Amino acid sequence: MRVWLERGAHLLGIAIIAWFLVDSLRARPGTGLQVVEVEGLVAELRRWSTVAAPEEVHVTVDRAVSPVQREWLAALAAAGTRVGWDGDSVLPLAVALDPIPDPDGGTRIRVAAPPGRTLVLEDDAGAIDSVVSGGTGARFSTRSPLRGVRVRSGGFVAESALRDSISFRRLLVIGKVGWESGMVTGALEERGWQVDARLALSPHGDVVQGAPPEELDPARYSAVVVLDSAALVGPARLVRYVRDGGGLVITTRAASAAGLARLRVGRPGRVVPPVEPFDTSADPRRSLGLTAIVPAEDAVPLELRDDLVAVAARRVDRGRVVLVGYDDTWRWRMAGGANGVEEHRAWWAGLVASVARVEHTPLPAVADEAPLAAIVQLLGPPSARPADIATAGAFPRGWAFAALAAALLLQWLSRRLRGAP
Repeated sequence: MRVWLERGAHLLGIAIIAWFLVDSLRARPGTGLQVVEVEGLVAELRRWSTVAAPEEVHVTVDRAVSPVQREWLAALAAAGTRVGWDGDSVLPLAVALDPIPDPDGGTRIRVAAPPGRTLVLEDDAGAIDSVVSGGTGARFSTRSPLRGVRVRSGGFVAESALRDSISFRRLLVIGKVGWESGMVTGALEERGWQVDARLALSPHGDVVQGAPPEELDPARYSAVVVLDSAALVGPARLVRYVRDGGGLVITTRAASAAGLARLRVGRPGRVVPPVEPFDTSADPRRSLGLTAIVPAEDAVPLELRDDLVAVAARRVDRGRVVLVGYDDTWRWRMAGGANGVEEHRAWWAGLVASVARVEHTPLPAVADEAPLAAIVQLLGPPSARPADIATAGAFPRGWAFAALAAALLLQWLSRRLRGAP
């Protein structure tokens, strides 16, 4: 009986060795399914491209995949290798970088990310800022121009580079001689804008700065600021200017002119009187008089005071209009405390930047703004991990080797126990 058991173990060992031999002759080097994580992807890509390309590759994405690696995988797929990927923890992260239309410079960065993620903004010099993303991602702004940035969250990174530079035209301020026109014009000039002005002085004439033409043209003016309609000559010209792509910042006082109905962002609402004396302990704009705005259906509120809309915007054909409900903002500049002048200047510059028409000059840029979207575009949507795929008819080599070792060990022990050589 023991002899027959030894012979059976011997035959089983021979059969398994024969199976290994046939399987090795049937399988070519490098073929079959290759599963790899991002950490070892570079080395595997070199091997697959120089030794033998596998029939199928599956990448488990647990960290950022560089653009070069994605393109390399796409090239393998184009050469006939089936390429799949999965990543339950892949972070949908995207970033966009734009220059702020402001002569003082600055950059606006918008980030798309799931809520609650810690986002770190970096450039080549190091970290700039960090924030926890909200329901609409995150926004950053810098006073200095940036040519490129990275946003990092955990092991995932998105990069953006400045794609164009911008150039500005002049500004035109329309109003009447007074504190408001003088302070707003001065603030914008301090910011770096070249300002033309037409200010009503009397029924017999206006105060003119620069050489404002009779016909408004977006090719000459990046934006027009209308503080009062008293000096407005030909409202139809202003309407045509906006519809052709010009930007307009207008107060509720000026927007009431009948000829500007097509540019209205909303109708006047509740009137809130100014606070006397000016209160610098809270938001300075809370001390300003306010004519609340009831926005039109297609208007977007930009600033609220409690439940009242103080600033709203609307697109009119190719141009943009911002309606300002605050009255006499010069009081902010004069009585707003140590930072009143700078804050007043920055606030007006921000309003103008939101509507200004600028000329764009393309720049050479290479960026990786939306890594997850790029993976899907090149390799398709994620697929199931290989462990989740049923492999019918496949006999595991590990079990075969274990059976071979057990058969040989059984034969050897049996022969030793009965004293056979």
